[in-house]
Amino acid sequence: MLGDLVTPTVEWLGDRAVLVCVADPQEREGLHRMLAEALPALLIRRGLRELLVESETPSPALRSDVERVLEADLVPQDVASPTSRVVHLPVHYDGTDLPLVADLLRCSTQDVVRAHGEQAWRVAMMGFAPGFGYLEPVGASTLDWGSLPRRESPRPRVPRGSVAIAAGMSAVYPQEMPGGWHLIGVTAVTMFDVLDEDRPAVLSPGDVVRFGPAQEPS
Repeated sequence: MLGDLVTPTVEWLGDRAVLVCVADPQEREGLHRMLAEALPALLIRRGLRELLVESETPSPALRSDVERVLEADLVPQDVASPTSRVVHLPVHYDGTDLPLVADLLRCSTQDVVRAHGEQAWRVAMMGFAPGFGYLEPVGASTLDWGSLPRRESPRPRVPRGSVAIAAGMSAVYPQEMPGGWHLIGVTAVTMFDVLDEDRPAVLSPGDVVRFGPAQEPS
């Protein structure tokens, strides 16, 4: 059992994959670790509201195997366990939308900068573009990030390295591209390098990201 949590639903997706629906971020991360430990031969991918469990070949027993693990008397590990890789990203908090974000959140720009840096963010999933990570707050939110909507009209071009927030999440644009999130700063870190064969993307699902003000050159 999962403490007081309701056992997630499990649905077939083709003949070699099942979808585990679980919206709560902490519960989802705990279930990911639980399934990875119990079923190491399977590939488990994170989504924003689900986990995708895949077998290399068709497996009639896949759904029952996953349900057996979810119904076992196990407790999900803490989302901020020592096994999480922590990525530190320095930010120049001078984004075009920073004053607007402060107004929408009913606080000062300094409050937004402080709260964004104090908040730990976990990479829920990768998507939209190579190297683009969807970052969810870890633990209690330092501000009401979920109340901040996306922009009404997306920008046709967002500069590479832009640090943004919207709809309860944060992100870094890995390259210049269209985008509808609010821009609060920029990082000089290259988030995706196609020439790096070993690790082209800085972020991976499950990583914990810590933002902080970049040091100004002396």
